[in-house]
Amino acid sequence: MIRLNLGRTRPPGGLRIGCVPYLNAKPLIEGLDGVLLRPPADLVGDLLKRKLDVALLPAIEVLRRKLAFVPGLAIASPGRVESVRLWHAVPIPDVKVLALDRNSRTSNLLAQIVLEERYGISPKRVVRDPSAGLTFRGVDAAVTIGDTSFRSAGVPYLDLGAEWKALTGKPFVFALWAYRPGHPKAREIARTLRAARERGVARGAAIAKREAKRLGLPPAFCRRYLTECITFDLGPSERAGLRKFASYAEERA
Repeated sequence: MIRLNLGRTRPPGGLRIGCVPYLNAKPLIEGLDGVLLRPPADLVGDLLKRKLDVALLPAIEVLRRKLAFVPGLAIASPGRVESVRLWHAVPIPDVKVLALDRNSRTSNLLAQIVLEERYGISPKRVVRDPSAGLTFRGVDAAVTIGDTSFRSAGVPYLDLGAEWKALTGKPFVFALWAYRPGHPKAREIARTLRAARERGVARGAAIAKREAKRLGLPPAFCRRYLTECITFDLGPSERAGLRKFASYAEERA
């Protein structure tokens, strides 16, 4: 039997790559086989335990742990992001208990910053897993990330990308391709992931159509999300946003 190569490749040199399973990351791993897909909070431990060579990690973990990261690549948003939301069952000034998303760390801190800096509140925080079902039992508001955010919770929400832009005027960087400093395959990691990103950007329409079917969403929404809400570059404006986030994080360390 002849097996057709449909443009997918194994990571060269046996690279062990970990990535989040969400729509926003699919263009970053286009054409790569053997990528471990796990929630971002779980990937942190895998990388630190040397089970992975490189992983798409929450920006806050990269900053706090002083990890190396691939220059020029990120999951970022210039403003409204759609997939990072703070749902609230009561008016924002009345939020007393906030449920953080156990799958996130960067977005949880972002929610805290937004509530404190823009709305002047600092609610009590608990941790839940909204991917298993979002409820407001015992809480007034809840953070969701990734594909979970595309399912309506039946209450209003703040788009945390838009809130950050309103607060700082800068893009927000959610995740970076991180690896251990001094990794002997750093150049290979960068080459592999940059090539995947180029494939993903070029195949954006096909990815949107494929993922729309998986998620039960309109292809046009997925296409707009991947081209307008999400960017995959870490340029000067994104780095400025990342520095601003780092300064807020340091204040709350």
